[in-house]
Amino acid sequence: MLICVLTSMLCLGVFCPNAAAATQTPQEFVKEFYKWYLIKYNELVDILKEEKLPEYVDESLIKYLKEKEASDLYYFIQHGETTAFDNCSVTVKDVVAMKNGVFVVPVAFNGENFEYYVIVYVKKTGSGFKIASVSDVYPY
Repeated sequence: MLICVLTSMLCLGVFCPNAAAATQTPQEFVKEFYKWYLIKYNELVDILKEEKLPEYVDESLIKYLKEKEASDLYYFIQHGETTAFDNCSVTVKDVVAMKNGVFVVPVAFNGENFEYYVIVYVKKTGSGFKIASVSDVYPY
């Protein structure tokens, strides 16, 4: 009996990897995105040409950024190239749930000589999430 249960759990883990993603929270999703994104940022990669970007970002936002032809590398941090994000930590704050599966996720970047914040708007898509927009937060 125990062997059957363990075998079933193993099969679910191997053949249903999306089951783990389905339990992911908006906070975990955003933290995972910025872990990946900051590596690309520090490598000065053209983020819009990355194959993995559509896994994190809504297609309409990608289309908007491509049409805008601005400094797309900096859109997700809402900050220019003057700040080095190579040795910073990312802290994802408490999520605010809005209507229609939209979540507001505050993110803090803490570096040696700076502390910087953005708001990430995440929407529920099927069993996962996608980033719909990012806006800056100015200290007042």
